[in-house]
Amino acid sequence: MERAGNFLGNVIRRINHPDATFAWIESAWPSVVGPQLAAHTRPLRCVGHRLELCADSPVWQGQMSGMEQDLSARINSAWGGTLVREVRFVSSEANSPRPPRELDNSYTPFIRRRS
Repeated sequence: MERAGNFLGNVIRRINHPDATFAWIESAWPSVVGPQLAAHTRPLRCVGHRLELCADSPVWQGQMSGMEQDLSARINSAWGGTLVREVRFVSSEANSPRPPRELDNSYTPFIRRRS
């Protein structure tokens, strides 16, 4: 049985839409970079073949500053083609507002019970 992630990756490659490819990058991020890096970094946008990432602190950004080629190779390997040629780190405060709560998987909504 084919893994759902592989199947969806194939479907998204056929769609050839920038939002779809970025959605794939976001969903595959933990499996591509590992849970430790995924907990402290996140992809912001992918324009052309350039992926912009932010880290939750300057320390993590410094740790990953030499890993651009490795990250690009990991993403391209998981994608099955050339998706990313350049990886850039940007400041998380200036360029990335928190995602809306509808899109934030870490947000747990408060649910009221009917009386």
